[in-house]
Amino acid sequence: MAKLKDGVALVTGGGQGMGHGIALRFARDGAKVVVVGRTQSKIDRTVAEIQAAGGTALACLADVSVEEDTRRMVETAVSTYGRLDFAANVAGVAHMPNYMHKLTLQEYEDDFAVNARGVFLSMKYQIQAMLENGGGSIVNVTSGSAINGFAFFSAYSAAKHAAVGLTRAAALEYADKGIRVNSVAPGAIATPMLTNNDESVLSPMREAIAMKRFGREEEIAAATVWLCSDESSYVTGSVLPVEGGFTASCISIVSAVSYPSVG
Repeated sequence: MAKLKDGVALVTGGGQGMGHGIALRFARDGAKVVVVGRTQSKIDRTVAEIQAAGGTALACLADVSVEEDTRRMVETAVSTYGRLDFAANVAGVAHMPNYMHKLTLQEYEDDFAVNARGVFLSMKYQIQAMLENGGGSIVNVTSGSAINGFAFFSAYSAAKHAAVGLTRAAALEYADKGIRVNSVAPGAIATPMLTNNDESVLSPMREAIAMKRFGREEEIAAATVWLCSDESSYVTGSVLPVEGGFTASCISIVSAVSYPSVG
């Protein structure tokens, strides 16, 4: 277990899926947690789970694509708990699968607004707070599509690549200031966004993974919290794939799936 010594963690996208799991893991390992999301009922649920287990957390309603919201979420953490030590930027969106020439400009811009601009804005204010502490650790949860191409999800893939670029640049800029910045790149994780698909979609995706199963949100949480902890003290600027061996394979998950909406 990565002990976090009563530090303060902020998790965007903390109301569901991987963000929910990461928020719970931070609390379990000893951190006070600011749970950020765009839906009050979802972030309240995460906070209630943490508190029921004896942890400390608060909910902060914010949209990471809006600068004022990102500034306010960090200010909320600092004003409530006195500092910010850890951040997991998990909030993300994805357009519907389609050929690039059929995507609209709005779909492209929507993906970049959250997946790239949201990461930039979140880090901008998180880093300012961590500089005042004398250090901290940030993990941007990106995607396997930030490492490889992702057919039929060109805008999503491009935005996730951008998030990795931001991760590596920030890691270099602040390495001598006590701030580490890394990325976790999940593969196919069994969150509702994935499991709500038909088995005709899920089965070939599962078979394309070396371990022949989907990941669990707690597996992403374990990797994320490890990267924030002192146990990874010599790790910065890295992109850690957590995807059951998929990137070691030549098989494309998306190519293995016949999306009925693409044509």
